[in-house]
Amino acid sequence: MNETRTVDLHRWQARAHAFLGDLLAAGRRADLPPLVWTLATSGALTGDADGLSYSGAEQQEAVRRWAAHLDAEVDARTDADGVLHLYAGWKAGPDSLVRGCLRATVRPALDAEEDGGDNCVDDCDGAAMCTGTAPPASAPAPVVRPEAARYAEELRANPGTASSDGHTGWECTAGASMHVEATTPGPGRLGTLHGVIYVCPEHRAAAEERVTGGGEYRAEVSPAPASHRWDPWPCGHVTAYRAAALAALAGQQETGAQR
Repeated sequence: MNETRTVDLHRWQARAHAFLGDLLAAGRRADLPPLVWTLATSGALTGDADGLSYSGAEQQEAVRRWAAHLDAEVDARTDADGVLHLYAGWKAGPDSLVRGCLRATVRPALDAEEDGGDNCVDDCDGAAMCTGTAPPASAPAPVVRPEAARYAEELRANPGTASSDGHTGWECTAGASMHVEATTPGPGRLGTLHGVIYVCPEHRAAAEERVTGGGEYRAEVSPAPASHRWDPWPCGHVTAYRAAALAALAGQQETGAQR
């Protein structure tokens, strides 16, 4: 990647990052459903209405409401397995230079229970509440593929220049379904990201303590993106964007050469 290309990519990402702050503020004012937002190297923004946070109907509503807000057209298709795919591309920001899309993958609901059709449970006041679908089965814990584990080890053994990888040091064979980010207040609305610990739910508290233990960073917890849950990082893997953050999150003693 040549130098000009790298400069362009950083500029596009910075522009999209700034726009996302405005977009989130507008979404909050309009009471739009929160989405899982990701920022691509090209500066493209993707908003996913994921099936872990929302029901199928809520996923569809989230995409359509955000599409209306961004003046985007929603394309819907259903595949042979009955899975509904929603997609809406959009352009916005100054001179419409920020591009992105909204997405949702809506899987068929489980069949209603045989004993009456509706799925009735007790609400907080003890009254029956019927949802019309069977209760979802407990999601299986994510499993780390051997290839992913080997790749994580390679990253930790070969530090990069833009980012470096390490490990918290705790023993855990589970896949990471959560991100614990180390951030500080920054010039933008979203603050500055210094590093991430990928964790399973059982190690969330330990990761938050590791992030905040030195008093420099605050911990922000979020679900891992859908692609990370299907093919997870090992629990305890660390990606950091400066040496001091890697030392703090991996529990290492920072050396003078790392500063």
